Amino acid sequence: MLVGGGELSATPLDDAMELFAERRYAEAEEAFTQLEQEFPDHPQVLLYLGKLAAKRHDQKTSLQYLDRAMELRPNDAEMNFEHGAACGQYAATLGTSFSALSHARRASKAILRAIELDPSNLSYRQGMIGFSLNAPAIAGGGYKRAKAQADAIAKINPTQGAYAHAGIHRAQGDHGAALKSLDALIAISPDNYHALFNFGRCAAESGERLEEGLVHLQTCLTLPAPDRAAPPAEVWWKIATIKKRQNDRDAAIHALEQAVALAPTHRHIADDLKRFLAEES
Repeated sequence: MLVGGGELSATPLDDAMELFAERRYAEAEEAFTQLEQEFPDHPQVLLYLGKLAAKRHDQKTSLQYLDRAMELRPNDAEMNFEHGAACGQYAATLGTSFSALSHARRASKAILRAIELDPSNLSYRQGMIGFSLNAPAIAGGGYKRAKAQADAIAKINPTQGAYAHAGIHRAQGDHGAALKSLDALIAISPDNYHALFNFGRCAAESGERLEEGLVHLQTCLTLPAPDRAAPPAEVWWKIATIKKRQNDRDAAIHALEQAVALAPTHRHIADDLKRFLAEES
């Protein structure tokens, strides 16, 4: 229903947002879709529909929703950040085309605008780091921009800054330095899902400290995955990689099967299982 000024009543919107927060994404999408039918230009509804489209890897639809949301609230920090994330994710589907470069630049501009509007929000700064590590300087990314954000995070929160620098070390191939940074974080916060997963991922990629990496990944499976964190399917995938390095074929196959069961549409995980079975047959 409507309240004063033609605004959407908080009750149905809050209910839909609660479904999203509880990760009941199918129900949340149904609720937000119904809201859009009645309120097609409500920015918060469009924002969440964009987030939900991204959750199911429909990057084009996600960007369409967030383009509309941004037109309505161009100076909202969250809108800018989510729009930037959608632009970056869509750019990644376009290969090396001019359109990919254009969308990547839009991503950089929007995320930086979100940081400008809300400089204390560390998630926005971490998002810029993630973008920068995957985009060249010509597209608005690069290691220099990533490090600038990591340094800024460290000034606000030294613990989060250490995590940010660990991610940069990993991206540069210095897994030893990354693992040391993550050691410090896990010592302070042994249930830090992001730190645990990234330690396990570094171990799987480098072959260093495999047993510790395996333990940390197994701990991730006992914790709820935070929003934007690697889901359990990817945790099992990294466990499989460690088990391969340890020449434990049966355990590797079991872990890959668990990953595929949790994410049957994840092509790379399914291909990894097929490839491993073919190699071992």
